[in-house]
Amino acid sequence: MTNTSDLEQQARSQAADLGRKAKAAVAGKLREATDAAQSQAAQEVEDTADAADAAASAFSPGSMQAKAASMVAGHLEDAAHRVRTLDIEQTVEDVSAFARRNPLLFLSAAAFAGFAATRFLKTHDPDPEMPSRTVRNRAPVHEGGGHGVS
Repeated sequence: MTNTSDLEQQARSQAADLGRKAKAAVAGKLREATDAAQSQAAQEVEDTADAADAAASAFSPGSMQAKAASMVAGHLEDAAHRVRTLDIEQTVEDVSAFARRNPLLFLSAAAFAGFAATRFLKTHDPDPEMPSRTVRNRAPVHEGGGHGVS
């Protein structure tokens, strides 16, 4: 019987080792993906800051528009720096702790963010060349609220 329990122990040890290796591999890939996404997001914010800076130079120096565009560019540059230096793992831990302490507030904020993202995505036509959807083969609606001819 000792032979069977030794084999069982070896199998468990190897399975645990494989599990640790798989977890480390997934964590590494996830870290690479989040680093790439973080870098891309920071670059896009930086590009937007550059565009705001260019817009500021298009206005007459000292004008309200030039000052506003310069202020926006400065804030965007700060935001790009914060995105670049953000510790994603610490942020995830902070958000998780907040969610555990305030589940109702967290779920409400998540629902609101989802609603806002949906509204934002709906307002942007993915292909401006495509005509908007039209409903076909429906009778016109008249003032009486019914369909068809009155």
